[in-house]
Amino acid sequence: MGRFIRWQAILAVTGAILLVAYLQTIVVKKITVEVPAEGGTYREGNLGSVQFINPLLAEYNPIDVDITGLVFEGLTRAGADAELYPVLAQNWSVSEDGRVYVFVLRPDVRWSDGEPFTAADVVFTLNLIRADDFPGNPALRDLWQSVKIEQVDDLTIRFTLEDPFPSFPYFTTTGILPRHLLKGIAARDLLIHPFNLSPVGTGPFRVQDVAADHVLLARNPRYRGQSSRIEQVEFLFFPTTDALLEAWKTDAIDGIGQMPAELIAPLQALPDARLFSAPLPQFSVVYLNLQKADDLPFFQNPDVRRALLMLIDRQGMIDTVLHGQGVVANSPFLAWQWAFNPNQSFPEFDPAAADELLANAGWVDTDGDGIRDDGSRPLAFALTVSDNPRQQQVAQYLAAAWRKAGIAVDVSVNADNLSAQLKNRAFDAVLVNVELFGDPDPYRFWDQAQIDGGQNYGGWNNSEASIALENGRISRDKNERIKDYYIFQQIFAQETPALVLYNPIFTYALRHDVKNVQMSPLASTADRFSTIQNWYLLTNKVIETKAFAQ
Repeated sequence: MGRFIRWQAILAVTGAILLVAYLQTIVVKKITVEVPAEGGTYREGNLGSVQFINPLLAEYNPIDVDITGLVFEGLTRAGADAELYPVLAQNWSVSEDGRVYVFVLRPDVRWSDGEPFTAADVVFTLNLIRADDFPGNPALRDLWQSVKIEQVDDLTIRFTLEDPFPSFPYFTTTGILPRHLLKGIAARDLLIHPFNLSPVGTGPFRVQDVAADHVLLARNPRYRGQSSRIEQVEFLFFPTTDALLEAWKTDAIDGIGQMPAELIAPLQALPDARLFSAPLPQFSVVYLNLQKADDLPFFQNPDVRRALLMLIDRQGMIDTVLHGQGVVANSPFLAWQWAFNPNQSFPEFDPAAADELLANAGWVDTDGDGIRDDGSRPLAFALTVSDNPRQQQVAQYLAAAWRKAGIAVDVSVNADNLSAQLKNRAFDAVLVNVELFGDPDPYRFWDQAQIDGGQNYGGWNNSEASIALENGRISRDKNERIKDYYIFQQIFAQETPALVLYNPIFTYALRHDVKNVQMSPLASTADRFSTIQNWYLLTNKVIETKAFAQ
């Protein structure tokens, strides 16, 4: 024992000597460092303008979506990983039979005008969506009309479904409106209500000013979450890409949100620009009207539909028209979703094989006019597109490729109400972007039951595909759902009921002055602000004491 104690003593003395020697080499200095500071205005330039700062009406205008996402919140939010996260809801539960959902709300939420947020606001908002005259997305209306909604108490809501529906919680991401400001309004009058440009929400920012050329947001002092260090966010609107680029060059803006692809190269050449990119949960698709069999008989033939897709060099289109801002897509499922089958083959670019398919189907040029025909009618149709410049360029690219193969295609631009044209099936073929959210369930786009009044705009009527979709949406076993969705994709590849083109890539630009920006996966373009609480524009200099070893 004595020997052990002596060794302990020797080690202690030696350690003390070494510590003294080490401390003699340490120098303490005071240095000036920069730390994040509160304040400043983040100015973002965008093409276009604001229409509705209202979560029930914002779906069709990306700028509306972006602004609304900072002002309003839903019960939940969907991440790019397809998981749901609580927001206004504190938690939720589902019954054993999958039909009853109970949501418990956060008790600490207030509207930006100071009024308390309660379950009555949720019920009010959902009743607007359920109304027959609701002017927003009809898929939301149809879903909520089939749900029994009960307010249990001020902080609890019960939803009862007619049948099990695992995708249901994803419909709770819609922003909630304040009942105390809108009670008594008819759903159809939402379109003209002044609330749309002077709203009150529960999100991290509130609307301070709205004009034709800008929307100014300020931090919401009643927001219960982590506040942004940035005091204000200003959305500035420009009529042309040249004006937008000039605003960047003159330091009038700090970022570009809904950025045209043609600005990417000019911005990459500038030293003060940082570009962030991510694929969006969308696909660009050409719907073919399969319900107009007498006028468009060629669309009834899967070989003709497949040939139309095989005539398109989609990667070439992405490289030229979209300036690389897209990823070739085949399936109506996103390639990063669990329901996507990576081993399923789809038609690829092959003009020679497409020519053979068309000829075997009886579509050849019999009269030498350069247009294929079946001996009695030409292979000709109109391709409808919105007035979005990028979409028009894509439409012209498609039309040129088809014309080269002897198909007469006229591009028709609908600058007023493309959604009404879709709803009324008043088109031959139409180019649109389809936005997906949350659960990958594609029932509303392709099931037979959605032909009349739903979003099966092409009118694809395939019983086997519909059975797979219906089984996939009601099963609570994810592995069983995968089996059903793999069956659906196999049928889709064989039938080619619509021409899936690409998944868009969203790119936005920020100056180096906008600090601590972290790129997160995007469920929508508004998600670029998902980490705005960590951004900062200003810094303070502080003196810190630090020790340095010599």
